[in-house]
Amino acid sequence: MVWEIQYHPASIRGTVRFFFLSKRKLRWLAVSLAAALLLMAAGIALAPRGVRAVALYLDLAVAKHEARVARAELLRHLQTLAELDQRVAEARKQQERLALVLGVGQGDSGLGGYTTQVPERFVDPTAAAAMTRAARLDTACRALEALGTELTAFAARHAELVHTVPSISPLPPDRFVLSSPFGERISPFTGAPDFHTGIDLAASEGTPVLATANGTVEFAGRVPLKTSVHWWRYGNLVILSHGDRYLTLYSHLLSIGVRWGEAVHRGQLLGTVGNTGWSTSPHLHYEVRSRAHESGEFVPVDPRIFVLNYRWSDVEMALAASRRAPVPPSEPIPTALEVR
Repeated sequence: MVWEIQYHPASIRGTVRFFFLSKRKLRWLAVSLAAALLLMAAGIALAPRGVRAVALYLDLAVAKHEARVARAELLRHLQTLAELDQRVAEARKQQERLALVLGVGQGDSGLGGYTTQVPERFVDPTAAAAMTRAARLDTACRALEALGTELTAFAARHAELVHTVPSISPLPPDRFVLSSPFGERISPFTGAPDFHTGIDLAASEGTPVLATANGTVEFAGRVPLKTSVHWWRYGNLVILSHGDRYLTLYSHLLSIGVRWGEAVHRGQLLGTVGNTGWSTSPHLHYEVRSRAHESGEFVPVDPRIFVLNYRWSDVEMALAASRRAPVPPSEPIPTALEVR
């Protein structure tokens, strides 16, 4: 059987077209039409899902962009936290030094009982670490504020002590180099190990030497060789007493600008840097001695702890040494120079 399909155009001048379909071709045509209809129906049914998929894809792209922006912001915040962490650590060290020289007691942790709660769940471990770090900084800042309040109150109650604590550099901070620290060293004269009871600050000859706190001149001059070989080696020497708690020594001076018994104030000119006594080059040998509670004698302590207007690179070591390392017996002040 053959099926005939005729196509007549609307114009009478058009050519009539004839299509002859066998039963087999007709069957294929029916199947094709059915498939087309099914595809059309499926497309109509799935169109909303496709639209939603496109919308989800766009939302995902936006979310990824926002995530990248958020992560960059998080990294910036982490950098800020690191900088704040360093500043808080420096402030903490400064407060520890203040508390140490003023004799204000501190707990080992210094947290003052403050804690900051951190949310338990974070998908991003970096964000969790940032929140933990921020919480620790918050705790540390509140502890610093509490200790600062305590130190301020202590200073207000002990104004005279604050003025007599040797707390500034004996030389202008930008005009010296630390050439020999406090503690064990090899003597530049004997080549043998000895304990350096102060710090040597190398500076140009004539650099002004300043009183580090209010006090009284207990000695100004040079100790005669026959009186004490040890103290003669100090060259031109100024010794100040600061109340009954501290003693400071300034030696190897070129010139001396104060006299015995004179009252001096913090920052006052005492003399100039020189090269007198046992000295290999112009420098100031500076000592701080603190009266021991047990014996009542003045014991050398690391002067770097007390210099608050200069940042030492190894101040942590100085703090640790001041609290733990034993100081061997030092040469006592001769009777003629004893602080009254």
